[in-house]
Amino acid sequence: MDPNFAESKLAYHGLQLKSNDADGTGVDTGMAQTDQIKALIRTFLEEIGFDRSIAVIKDHEMRIAVWQHFKNLGLGEKTEKSVQQTLDPSVNFAKMGYTSLPFQDFQAFGQRFALNQHHKQPLLAGLDCHLRNLSEYFGPYCHSVIVKGMLDFINGRVIEHKIRQSGFKFSSDSRLTPMLLRTKVGGGEIMVYFLYPNSVFPEEEYLMQYFPISLELVLFIDFTNDILSYYKEFCLADETGNFVANFADTHHVQHLDVLRYLTSYVPDVTKSTYRQVQNSPSLLALIKNFTQGMIMLFTAHRRYQLVELFADEQYLLPYEMNA
Repeated sequence: MDPNFAESKLAYHGLQLKSNDADGTGVDTGMAQTDQIKALIRTFLEEIGFDRSIAVIKDHEMRIAVWQHFKNLGLGEKTEKSVQQTLDPSVNFAKMGYTSLPFQDFQAFGQRFALNQHHKQPLLAGLDCHLRNLSEYFGPYCHSVIVKGMLDFINGRVIEHKIRQSGFKFSSDSRLTPMLLRTKVGGGEIMVYFLYPNSVFPEEEYLMQYFPISLELVLFIDFTNDILSYYKEFCLADETGNFVANFADTHHVQHLDVLRYLTSYVPDVTKSTYRQVQNSPSLLALIKNFTQGMIMLFTAHRRYQLVELFADEQYLLPYEMNA
């Protein structure tokens, strides 16, 4: 068997590696690149059943509750004004803290967590505590997968840093490595198993209903990110080191080839998850709501500039004020 074909069927779960067009590039050379990207993304959104008419839902009740909490503390007008100004952007705290952490402390998190050792950075100490406390909300399997997924995510980021630092280049002999790295840095397992708190989906009852769709959902998360980030990363910038670039390098195809593969593959994977849980209305509704929300994370956020990409035809809803 052709090893590339075997990898396609086994390691990449059906993601085709070869183009079907005459020149082998997978690109319609008669169409501008931006138009090709638009066509591929639009086809993907329609094939996956994305509802473009649904606007972003903001949790105004939560905002009010947080604001009321600070009001009740009686901190004074000056402090309250400061809190009000930072209430909306406060969600950026975790990102800011993460990106400013000393690399050595970040790199050692997994080992210190396993040995239950003290973390030098308060943010990492808080993450350690948070991961352990999740046992109150999730069954033993879900909890352990979330912890394992977080350690994978951190280690994946460490590897990405070392790739850039060392100047490492992927060769055609490392065809499996981009996928290995993708599943680590995507954080997909963490998001998937956060869907199943024990109070709503008791593990004893539901584990063997949601476990079989775990990999499909992880790939949906990772590859949807790649598809909907493509315009930002390869048209508005020339990024390297991400899955699309790494995969293209190891398989000697164009970036647009990889986008074409992904946009045809992900809808099938997603529909497979729907079929597997069709006899569980609660799980089916949960998964459909999650996939819709995951896509909205990209279409409603200015960072990805998808509204601008489709501005001429107004294909997507306009951004909210604070998008």
